[in-house]
Amino acid sequence: MFKLKTNIITVCFGLVWILLPQGVSAVEKYSRDAEHRGIVDLGPYQIFPENRMGNGIYLDKKLLESKPQRVILNIVSIKKTKSYIYLFRSQNGVLGLDIVKIDTDGDARFWKIDPEFYQYTNRTSGIQRIFRIFEEKIIPLLAHLRTGSGVATSPTHAIFYHITESEDITRLNSNGQNITQRVYTFRLHLINRKFEKFQSLLNLKIQDVSYRLKLKLVNEFYLSYKLSNGKKQTVDLRKYAPKLF
Repeated sequence: MFKLKTNIITVCFGLVWILLPQGVSAVEKYSRDAEHRGIVDLGPYQIFPENRMGNGIYLDKKLLESKPQRVILNIVSIKKTKSYIYLFRSQNGVLGLDIVKIDTDGDARFWKIDPEFYQYTNRTSGIQRIFRIFEEKIIPLLAHLRTGSGVATSPTHAIFYHITESEDITRLNSNGQNITQRVYTFRLHLINRKFEKFQSLLNLKIQDVSYRLKLKLVNEFYLSYKLSNGKKQTVDLRKYAPKLF
C-alpha cells in the first residue's frame, strides 16, 4: 500500500515538473483546497494553477498564454483555425474573452461587442465567428458555419446573422441593360440574454447585394436593418420568436 501511494505521488510530481517551465519551485508557492486543485485537465488543455491570478493555459506541454492580472478559467479552439479563445477573470472580478492568435492564421481580428458578445474575423480565410460568455462558460455561436457576424444588442436581447447562400442574378437596369449582381441571403438568430440557446428566425428572409447587413435593436421588441440601397426596414421580433419575449 505504501509503495502504491509513493508511485502515485511520483507520477503527479513528474507531471507538474513537465508542465511548468519553472519546475517544483512554482508548485511550492500555492496551497491547495477545494477551489485550488493545482492542475485542471481540460483535455487536451491544462490550466495551472487553478483559480490563481497569473496562471497559465498549456497545450502539449507548451504555455499558450499567461497574464499577470488575469485568472484563466477555460479555453476553446476556433474551428478551422489554429487559434484559441480563452475565458478569464480580471482583478476586479469581471469576466472577459481574449484570443491566443497563431501567426499562421493570417489577418485575424478579435474584439468585444459588449461584455457578453465577441467577434472573430479572419480576412485571410474569410471565417467569421461569434463567441458569448454565459454563466461563466464560453459559448461559440454557429461554430460549424463560416459567416456568423453582425451582432446587435439591447439590455435584454441580442441578434446576429449568417449568410445561407449567394447567387448571381441578372436583371435589366433603368437603361434597359442587363446587369449581373451577386445577391446574399441572410438568416437571423435571436437570443434572450436569460437563456443559453438562440432561436433562428426561419420565416424572416432578407436579401441584399452586400454581404454585410447592418442590424439595430431599436428596443426590446423591434429590429431595424438597412440595405445597401439605403432602404430601412423595421421588424416586430415577437412575430418570429414569441417565446423569447
